[in-house]
Amino acid sequence: MTLQEAREAVVLAGRKLVESGLIARTWGNVSSRVSDTHFVITPSGRDYLSLTPDDIVEVAVSDLSYSGNIKPSSEKGIHALVYKSRPEAGFVIHTHQSYASAVSASNLDSINVPENFALLGGRVVCADYGLPGTKKLRRGVAKALAESSGKAVIMKNHGALCFGTDCEETFRVAHELESACKGFIEDQYQKSSGDSDIDPVKIGSFAISKLTGKNIAFSKNASISLWESKRTEKGFAFMEGGKNIEIDPDNFSSNDYTDKNMVNELMILNEIYKNNKSINYIINSNSAWVNVLSHAETKLLPLLDDFAQIAGTSVKTTEMNPKEAVKALNKSSAVLLKQKGALCCGISRDDALAVSMVLEKNCMAYITAALLGRIKPINFLECKLMRFVYLNKYSKLR
Repeated sequence: MTLQEAREAVVLAGRKLVESGLIARTWGNVSSRVSDTHFVITPSGRDYLSLTPDDIVEVAVSDLSYSGNIKPSSEKGIHALVYKSRPEAGFVIHTHQSYASAVSASNLDSINVPENFALLGGRVVCADYGLPGTKKLRRGVAKALAESSGKAVIMKNHGALCFGTDCEETFRVAHELESACKGFIEDQYQKSSGDSDIDPVKIGSFAISKLTGKNIAFSKNASISLWESKRTEKGFAFMEGGKNIEIDPDNFSSNDYTDKNMVNELMILNEIYKNNKSINYIINSNSAWVNVLSHAETKLLPLLDDFAQIAGTSVKTTEMNPKEAVKALNKSSAVLLKQKGALCCGISRDDALAVSMVLEKNCMAYITAALLGRIKPINFLECKLMRFVYLNKYSKLR
């Protein structure tokens, strides 16, 4: 493959990575081998949908050197490890896919996978945790690659590394890994509960009850309305099911609304927009995993490093109380509302959506870890460092 062909393949794969849902925001990276000595990789902190072949950086396998003003992905080192140890590898993607990430947070050394996932070699090894871009992370990945016969490794509390002869095979590896990890979680639930009915709410309720000894009174048929909100020139808008309600904070009165749930939500939004000028968009996250955690009434700690970076060092659960919600958002980008899902906040809709994605993933990871009895959050100081770097450096690259 020529240098130009490799760059074009990486651009296309980056777009495919976003569309596939295997990453959140710019988390994750893509590379392609050019020769025995060089590969090309996506740049650091850039929107994959805006990339051109000229943005893709050529890197030396031996010493990670590169030329030009565009900085390559900080995870170039783990890509180089694959090209060094696996001569057959021509393409690598680092993903933050949901089920593999959930397994990554369970403190397991490996998981066995069925034979029908031929590209995984019967067993997926979990590399020891290290902060993103560090030598510690690379050492863990190198050890995992040496112990693995398949084409994927899981990086604890981080994500997955998948590789293949070309782009097409590498994406097949990623999808096989996701299916295998989903099956692993469901199998663990069936073995622990004796229940053959696979449902995220039932898995979550069982796992949290197993962890805390408390029964979560939650019906899988219960629903939470899905809505979004954005700051406007005169106040804010509330969008739900095709409805778009404009709210003027100076003339806001709960007496104008007959739906009590809507009143509570609007009062919370009103307080948030008044007290936090950096929040312009809010998404109500209500997936099954998030919903279960909002019923568990717990403080959600980072089991995944992208959660620590994007959402914060912890996400609290509060009552439907405006002042409590505002306080909870002082140091994080999300808050769990008791039995009402979560509010995910950002400067823009894209920011709020990224928060929603990592929150849902961390809830899934928390439930999976609880199911296996292996909850071990990332070290607080490391979380604080990652959050600081994200807010003061990485987020400004976009």
